[in-house]
Amino acid sequence: MQIILSTITIFIIMDPFASIPPFLAGTRKCKDREAANLANKAIIIAGAVALLFMFFGNILLQALGITLLDFKVAGGIVLILLGLENVLSFHISNAKDKKEGLESVAVLIGTPLLTGPGLITTLIVLLDMNGIMSTIIALMLALMASWLILRNAIHIRNLLGDRVISIISKIIGLLLIALGISFIRSGWLEVKL
Repeated sequence: MQIILSTITIFIIMDPFASIPPFLAGTRKCKDREAANLANKAIIIAGAVALLFMFFGNILLQALGITLLDFKVAGGIVLILLGLENVLSFHISNAKDKKEGLESVAVLIGTPLLTGPGLITTLIVLLDMNGIMSTIIALMLALMASWLILRNAIHIRNLLGDRVISIISKIIGLLLIALGISFIRSGWLEVKL
């Protein structure tokens, strides 16, 4: 049950549906094999960055004198901002507007779209709560689901349409806001205790 809940949390924060428009834009002139390779590279990059922070995130926090509770509150704020971006359709950074080559598109989708500050925060918190094996399994399951979505992005868009994908992304945005508030509340309550 713990792994399932962690997988769902990670998947919601990754929000691969929000990666469909930039993925389709970056691969619009590509052959199917090139698009598949781009999806593979994006997931590998996302997984590598996520694992790097899982194993070395706490060391970095300790070196900077930041507690896990501080990181929960900061991460909660980031999740709220990411959720607001999805729900209100605005962008705090211009990273989603860059038009670069295929390699840059893979990097952009891998990080910060799939593995961004919100996911990094969540992984460090889940690692503390559930241990390393549960968190790694949940991460791998969420990455596999995200990979399937990216590999089938054209079919998903044709099946659902841009409007439905946008609605799904907004719902996920609301869930991100709620998750961010939950992180801030739990971090704040633990500090007060």
